[in-house]
Amino acid sequence: MTDKEAKLRDKSVTDKVKGKINEAVGKTRSALGDMTDNGSEHVKGKYQEMKGKVQQKKGEVEEDLADDLSVSRDRDDD
Repeated sequence: MTDKEAKLRDKSVTDKVKGKINEAVGKTRSALGDMTDNGSEHVKGKYQEMKGKVQQKKGEVEEDLADDLSVSRDRDDD
């Protein structure tokens, strides 16, 4: 594994974990906004939830890119 692949994999894990956290916090915040009839808090929670989903997708793309780099490197070695 090259240094570039390792960095991409580390970044991928970080983004996926942060994304899960943001998604969970956003869902909670949105639900709290609903319970307290606070529309602003509901919207902020939904925004944070979507931000988390985007972070997770970014992490998945980084992981796929690292996999592609690895496969490409392996093919070049043949």
